[in-house]
Amino acid sequence: KGLGALKDMDKLTCFPDYRIPQLLHHLKIMCYSKSLDAKIQSKAEIVAGSEEEIAIRAATVVAVEWIQRILSKYGRDASVYQLDWMLWERGEAILTEIGPHHRTKTVYY
Repeated sequence: KGLGALKDMDKLTCFPDYRIPQLLHHLKIMCYSKSLDAKIQSKAEIVAGSEEEIAIRAATVVAVEWIQRILSKYGRDASVYQLDWMLWERGEAILTEIGPHHRTKTVYY
């Protein structure tokens, strides 16, 4: 309400930070190249702005948008930002069961 009112929340996409790609990889919705997977598993830094980091973030957005479209097709309406929250919560709930997330030092996420 007021200055902070967001009237077009349905236009937002997911927030491709670290937990959602971690969960999507665990669920085999998203897969990494062998070299990128080795870096993530060893907890090596993925350089901010690198092709690898951009690929992780972009693939996360595409995957979550895809999931939302499939759910909508089957009558499960949820906005992408709501799906983002559900995926984040699921990742947090099974944190001890999933592998490591990518490490990127940045002020943007």
